[in-house]
Amino acid sequence: MSKQHHLIEIFSANCPLCKDITDDIQIGKCEGCKQLVYDINNMTDDVKRKMKVYEVKSVPTTIIDGKIKVVGIPDFPWICGDELYQTLSKEYPLHKH
Repeated sequence: MSKQHHLIEIFSANCPLCKDITDDIQIGKCEGCKQLVYDINNMTDDVKRKMKVYEVKSVPTTIIDGKIKVVGIPDFPWICGDELYQTLSKEYPLHKH
């Protein structure tokens, strides 16, 4: 069974809580998953656009594959795997209007 690789986008203000979640995901993600961190202190047009599309109102906010949105510090261990992503897609869907 091959693992599906994911794009993990983290909106961060470089605060201690943001750094914690960034580090936790970095440690728990598998090699094939790509982690991007957007520092909202260095706001670019691209970051602004993504924040609008994903309706990011606070940090840290983690977006996975543009389909899952976890706001704040997760209360679950971040261990990459199909089971985690199935659970997240049910409990933390990114609602598009």
